[in-house]
Amino acid sequence: MTEPQTPAPTAADPSTEVVSAKKEKKKKDKVRSAWISFVGRIMAQVIGATSAIVLGLMFVQQQTSNAAEGEKGMADASVTATARIVPDARSIAVLPLENFSGDPAADYFGDGMTEALITSLTQISGLHVISRRSSMSYKQERKSLREIAGELGVRWIVEGSYIRNDGRIRVTAQLIDSTTDQHRWAQSYDRTQHDILALQADLATAIVRDLAVALVPEEEQ
Repeated sequence: MTEPQTPAPTAADPSTEVVSAKKEKKKKDKVRSAWISFVGRIMAQVIGATSAIVLGLMFVQQQTSNAAEGEKGMADASVTATARIVPDARSIAVLPLENFSGDPAADYFGDGMTEALITSLTQISGLHVISRRSSMSYKQERKSLREIAGELGVRWIVEGSYIRNDGRIRVTAQLIDSTTDQHRWAQSYDRTQHDILALQADLATAIVRDLAVALVPEEEQ
């Protein structure tokens, strides 16, 4: 019997090898592109997060700086306000005398006495006296003396009251240091209604003497 013949191997087709190589290269290029895209997304996220952190830190720093400037401004304002309360050791305001007579018709006496006392004190060159208009605006005002002193810019406050009865007048006056809210002195004066001018002089003299204002001879007269 004749044995079957094994077919001889055939040579590879060059065109098939070329196609296979192209497919392999295309596959590799696709993998490379996917990897580059993945890495790019990761980098973008990292850069975005870093930028957000930097911007956040800059914002916090700016807010801290603004807060510090605000606190400094408040401190400066507080110092300025305090300075306005005591602009001068010789600054003084005479507040309207209060009517304790129970008779509203006696108000004219208190207003006149307040104005006369202000006029007398303005003759003293060593004193800085607040004007009548400013002082009278605090008639029946219920603010504290420290608040009034701060608004007027004075250290010293003169306040008082009066009673008119049967032709006699009793005036009580007080000199107060607004920085401590303490009385420097308090004095009561009893006069007849014919001694009003003498009463005004006594009040002005007591205030000036207590503040130790250096008076020239003409002012003493």
